[in-house]
Amino acid sequence: MLDGGTQYSLVLRETMILAVQMVLKVLVAAGWTTTFSVLYVRMWDQRWRDRRWSFAANTIVLNYLEAAAVFVIPQVLAVLLFVIPWVLNFLEKTNWRILYLLALWFQTRIFVGCGLREDLVDNIKYSILWVCLLSSKFSFSYFLQIKPMVGPTKMIFKLHDIRRNWFEFMPHTERLAVVILWIPVIIIYLMDIQIWYAVFSSLTGALIGLFSHLGEIRSIEQLRLRLQFFASAMQFNLMPQEYMDVVPGGIRNKLYDAIHRLKLRYGFGRPYRKIEVNEVEAKRFALIWNEIIQTFREEDIISDEELELLELPPVVCRIRVVRWPCFLLNNELLLALSQAKELVADDRAHWRRICSNEYRRCAVIEAYDSIRHLLLQIIDKTTIEHNIVNNLFLAFDSAMGYGKFTEECSLNLLPQIHKFVISLVELLLKENKDQTKIVRMMQDHYDFTVHDFLKNKDFEQLRQEMLAPSRPTESELPFLYAIKCPGNDDVSFYKQVRRLHTILTSRDSMNNVPKNPEARRRITFFSNSLFMNMPRAPPVEKMMSFSVFTPYYNEDVLYNKDQLRRENEDGISILFYLQKIYEDDWTNFLQRMQREGMVSDDEIWAGKFQELRLWASYRGQTLARTVRGMMYYYRALKMLAFLDTASEVDITEGTKQLASFGSIRHENDVYPMNGGLQQRPRRRLDRGTSSVSQLVKGQEDGVALMKYTYVVTCQINGNQKKAKDQRAEDILTLMKKNEALCVAYVDEVHYEMGDMQYYSVLVKFDPVL
Repeated sequence: MLDGGTQYSLVLRETMILAVQMVLKVLVAAGWTTTFSVLYVRMWDQRWRDRRWSFAANTIVLNYLEAAAVFVIPQVLAVLLFVIPWVLNFLEKTNWRILYLLALWFQTRIFVGCGLREDLVDNIKYSILWVCLLSSKFSFSYFLQIKPMVGPTKMIFKLHDIRRNWFEFMPHTERLAVVILWIPVIIIYLMDIQIWYAVFSSLTGALIGLFSHLGEIRSIEQLRLRLQFFASAMQFNLMPQEYMDVVPGGIRNKLYDAIHRLKLRYGFGRPYRKIEVNEVEAKRFALIWNEIIQTFREEDIISDEELELLELPPVVCRIRVVRWPCFLLNNELLLALSQAKELVADDRAHWRRICSNEYRRCAVIEAYDSIRHLLLQIIDKTTIEHNIVNNLFLAFDSAMGYGKFTEECSLNLLPQIHKFVISLVELLLKENKDQTKIVRMMQDHYDFTVHDFLKNKDFEQLRQEMLAPSRPTESELPFLYAIKCPGNDDVSFYKQVRRLHTILTSRDSMNNVPKNPEARRRITFFSNSLFMNMPRAPPVEKMMSFSVFTPYYNEDVLYNKDQLRRENEDGISILFYLQKIYEDDWTNFLQRMQREGMVSDDEIWAGKFQELRLWASYRGQTLARTVRGMMYYYRALKMLAFLDTASEVDITEGTKQLASFGSIRHENDVYPMNGGLQQRPRRRLDRGTSSVSQLVKGQEDGVALMKYTYVVTCQINGNQKKAKDQRAEDILTLMKKNEALCVAYVDEVHYEMGDMQYYSVLVKFDPVL
């Protein structure tokens, strides 16, 4: 009757079968109620007539139990089907009429969750949760609530000779005392199930999060400890199993995955190894990491300086180690120099201390290789000075190879060489380079190295080892005509010089990079996802296609000039409010506009007004922000499609190609110390400028478009275009900036006879047309 009362409002002419189902349920329930009542009355009636449990009374009891067993059979069957869910899924999905009639008793044909049952393991986990919860609840209630009350209750009932006063109207006060004593216990017994459920749900959620490793990386400091192993984790999670010659499914494969995840997470064994430059997985990770960082710059949540500190540059200049982001190498080279100066030991002891920290080892090797590349680049290859510097580095390599570097060189003078190199790099980074100072710096640096840094080397030995000019005429003024600095348009070279300067001078101030909270949150979220328990990714071509629809009617899409400048009753405009809420973003936005040609901030309302509208709308308008966020699915699928099909040669050549482009910032402004005085033609941060977009061959675009469709349903966009509404122009602007965005609307066509026809229209911007 309760079931029928709750579903009575659902009965319509089209759902008369539901009314029949309710009536039948009521009749069956009434029948069972009558049956149990009659058997129960007959059982006790026979018992009192025979004055004992006779054969006839026992027969009625047996009939009562048989009826109860028949009544419980459907419930037992429901429990079995709950434990074995695939049987119930089969029964719900089948079209057999007999099974349909049986299932109709429990649910209608239009049951929403038909065939969507949890698997056996999840059912067992759920059952264990409630078994533990109810066991704890009943144990607590019995041992700490009910059992301690039994003794006092019996003592109260045994009190018979109680003297009562003449004004007491209730003669049996002991019963009232027992009732008052048990009322709080009964109330707590009925209500504490909520408390137990809250406790167990909290503990269960904590355990699930603990074993799933949710939110393990909560800060940039923890990110520093894990980043060197990200490439292996990404290879395990994002690389399809069929590309790794692994057959998916099976207990053996699942056990292997579990062991592999433990190795990845805790650093046991080979899978958690430190990646080296010749490994393809390191280059795959560099592409994904740099794409994420460039996306941050597109959104103006990091600055140009932070972009250089966060990106993982491709391997160039024959550097033998992974070029980690600069924010991970802060202060590592200075610590290595101080250790080399203070420690008196052989080469093996020095190298062991350096290798105790992976980032320190990479910083030392990268700085050494970068200095060699820098000096050989600025010295003319046809001069004797180029051969001398090359032989000098070969001598260092030979000494380190034989373990005699500490014997042949004075390590306590490394800080002075460090200062020389910093001064030289700063001279090279100036816009107007002083050739005389560079030559003088090279001469002083060379004299200090061969006379002071090298031990027990006279001039004759230097000539024999080709570390000094062999002719007397060549030794008068070395490097005077040998220095030939690359031109200012050599983007790749000056990018490496800037990175070398950062490694040489970086200190603990990089611990707050990036400083924007949103950028830090996204980086930690991405980092945590690599070490979470999640299903292995299939190839993009085998993924299920999905579509997303965003409804839109007549809301504002992008802010116009009047909306941005109009002040409210408090004298605050929308633009001023956004500038204060997103202060870091606004600073980064102005920096990006200056890089793209804006000279003063006043030009923001003229030449860069469209960019200003987008910047404000991405932070204040729902549709613009939603479209940008949903388009990241397309970019991610395009990247995964490229990584699925790219060979090792494609990835290696692609990283070299990206290295030749330079970073987003320094393709145009290669002098970080000149205040941006020299302006060149700018490359905009728009679609097609990301790293992966420069490498895709066209097939990846088609695969991503087949697997993901995003449609904004603008119902009256046709009328808006006819009326030349600004909202229609703003929708077109979003379509131009997002090549995979589709817009659907209803177009109204009027004919001469006054008739009107409606057409469903789906449009997409084509840059070719």
